[in-house]
Amino acid sequence: MESRITAWQSALEQAAEHARTYVTSGHLPTALVALATSTERIGTRACNETGEEATDLYDRRFALASITKAITGTGMACLADEGKLDYTKPVAEYIPEFGADEQRKRITVGDVFTHTTGLPSKFAPTMADGGCSSEVCRRWLLEDQLQSEPGTEMAYTSYTYQILNWLVERLTGGTMSSFLEEHVYGPCGMTGTSFHPGPEGGRVPTVDHPVKDAEHMEQFCKLEVSGGGLWSTAPDLLSLGQALLQPGKLLRPETFRLVTATRSTAPRRDTGEPSARTWGWVKEEQPAFPCQPESGFYHGGATGTLLYLDPPRDLLFVFLSSRWGSGNDHAFATLNVVYEALGLEGGS
Repeated sequence: MESRITAWQSALEQAAEHARTYVTSGHLPTALVALATSTERIGTRACNETGEEATDLYDRRFALASITKAITGTGMACLADEGKLDYTKPVAEYIPEFGADEQRKRITVGDVFTHTTGLPSKFAPTMADGGCSSEVCRRWLLEDQLQSEPGTEMAYTSYTYQILNWLVERLTGGTMSSFLEEHVYGPCGMTGTSFHPGPEGGRVPTVDHPVKDAEHMEQFCKLEVSGGGLWSTAPDLLSLGQALLQPGKLLRPETFRLVTATRSTAPRRDTGEPSARTWGWVKEEQPAFPCQPESGFYHGGATGTLLYLDPPRDLLFVFLSSRWGSGNDHAFATLNVVYEALGLEGGS
């Protein structure tokens, strides 16, 4: 056991050094790497803008961007676990007014997670507009013209995740924040995750964040953007990942398998290439991750963030950074260093 932990600690150090090069070269403003198994936290390493080790980043909040989708998706999986939600049913069965036309009546709950609703794409800059509100978002969802037949085409978007807020309201009577507190944060012991960034000293400033001022940020926070609005810490993401890797702790094994299996390979609207989406996670191949196994799944975010799980290898990986639009190649390349250091190969 000691030699195994030593190998994992060495892998973490190698990954941290790799991540540091992205900061010292100017590609990223910060970088945090954390590695864990289902029961043990191997460690966390972080560096600031000068490339120096920065332990103060370990507990500070980062803008997660689209990792939010994995967290809100986990909450919805808890509803499925309780028999209150069926991914195969039309959204209109839970929200009758959503079935405003024949096409919308065919949009399923699962389509939201696989980005195959047919609705157009909208992202944080649009949703951060000062005039945007929950009512405006719902009007978009009811009035925007569908670009394709539901289930036939994948178009990545964030605003359709507001359908989940609507579902939570109908199924529980509460907000997405209160729902996640009860079903995810509380059971996992997550104390630093919120749709509000919190005090400046407790968060990592996001370079090029699309919400440019405090007034618009407050409006954005009120939306509880379940497709990209959460802020969180490395310890919280590790707590979530470990809870998911322990069968039965957060989800029944059958529900965990249900939401982590590939559910759609619909062609992408922009490229025609096949997608690979689960009901809450991503399984698409990443060129920067040659060791990528079929068993792994993940979600990244526009701030350079990544939450990755590989259940058969009992591996949990977190990468956090703080520049909007930086992509995820840095994170996947760093994850590949972990796999190479541990002698793990791709495949099933």
